[in-house]
Order: sequence, then structure tokens, then C-alpha cells
Amino acid sequence: MRKKNYNQVENKPAVLSDGTPVKDVYVRWLIDDEHDGAKNFAMRRFEIKPKTEVPLHSHPQDHEIYILSGKGKFYNDSGREEIVENGDVIYISPNEKH
Repeated sequence: MRKKNYNQVENKPAVLSDGTPVKDVYVRWLIDDEHDGAKNFAMRRFEIKPKTEVPLHSHPQDHEIYILSGKGKFYNDSGREEIVENGDVIYISPNEKH
């Protein structure tokens, strides 16, 4: 078992899986393989500045998003828009664009 506080984890500029940087988005890798030996799980905390757009992208693994604060728009590859806000939980299937 490992315990840490998110403030102990470096807040880094976010990049997409292809290496493209995402302006005004920062990520803390709270649990990952490199630091924690978690082979099948990752937990990240993102901070997204107001009016920021993250390019449509996908991942080979499924993942979840839990909105801690704020409000925004979320799109999938068919263009469907969802308004998200604090307390919302989003599940994203493997390879689903979002």
C-alpha cells in the first residue's frame, strides 16, 4: 500500500499520447507504473484553465473522469456534446474518441 497527497506530486504540462502538448492543461500522475508499480491502473489529476480546448483524442485503455470543480463541454467522435460539471463522472471505453 502507498499513500501520498496530490500536493506531493509534480504538476506537469499535459501532453497527448502522440507527444502533442496541450496548452493550459496540467497533470499530476498520482498513481502510475513508473512511480508506484501499478501495471494496470493509473490515476491522474488534471487542471484545465477556463476556455481551454483539448483536441479530440483516444486511448487504448478505458478510463474514467471525475469532475471536481467547474463546468465544461465534452464531445465524442460523433460530435455529441455533453455539459459536465462538478460531481459528474464520465466513463470512456477503450479507443473511444473524446
